[in-house]
Amino acid sequence: EDQKEDLGQEVSKKRPRETPNYFVSIPIKDDQILDRIEDVQELIFTKEPDLLRALLPVQTMHLTIIVAHLGTEEEVKKAILALKQSKTKVEAILQGKDLNMTFHGIGQFNNQVIYVKMSEEDQKMLSRIAEAVEECFNEMNLDISGSKDFKPHLTFLKLSKAPRLKRRGFRKICSDLYKEYEDSYFGTEVFSQIDLCAMRKKKQESGYYYCECSINVGSSSTEESKEQ
Repeated sequence: EDQKEDLGQEVSKKRPRETPNYFVSIPIKDDQILDRIEDVQELIFTKEPDLLRALLPVQTMHLTIIVAHLGTEEEVKKAILALKQSKTKVEAILQGKDLNMTFHGIGQFNNQVIYVKMSEEDQKMLSRIAEAVEECFNEMNLDISGSKDFKPHLTFLKLSKAPRLKRRGFRKICSDLYKEYEDSYFGTEVFSQIDLCAMRKKKQESGYYYCECSINVGSSSTEESKEQ
C-alpha cells in the first residue's frame, strides 16, 4: 500500500495537475444553428434577465475535443505539430466522406450548463475523431489530463460564467426557461475544421477564440492539400 502511495506522489511531482489553458475544438459556424441558439438565448433572457451574463456569445460556439495545459512556447509548438499530425488520422476515419453533425434538442449538466445535443450516430464518429487527436497529443507527451470523457455538446449557457448569480442563490437553471426548444431541430454543420485555441489570450475580432493553429479536414480540404 505504501509503495502505491509513493508512486502516486512521484507522478504528481513529475507533473502537477495544472489548470488547462488551451483546448482543441471544432468550430460551429452554420448560420441556422447559431440563429436558433440566439432564439433560445433570447427566450431565456426575456424570462430571466439575470441570466444575461451566463449566456455564451454565439461567435464562440464550438465542440471541445480535449483541453490541455501548455506551459511553455515549446509545448504550444508541440501541440500545433500534434494537431497537424492528427489530420491524416482524421481523414482516414472520414474516408473522403462528409461528416454532417446534426444538432437536435437541448440537454443540461447539473442544471448549470445548458447545451444543444448532437445526434447519437454523429457522436460515435466524432468520438473516433477525438480519440485520434488525443493519441497525437499523448504521443507528444502533452498534458491533457484535464480532459473529460468526450461528449460532444454545444454549450450556450453556463452558470459559472456569472459567479455573482451563485452568490445570490441562483444555483439551478429551470428547464421551463427553454421548454419550447427542448426537442427542436437546430441544424446541421458539416465538419470541416479543428482548432487549437487559447483560453486566456485575447479573442479575435470575430469574437472567436485566439487560434494557434487550424487544420481543415473533410472533402473541402482535399483541394487544398493538392495545391500544397
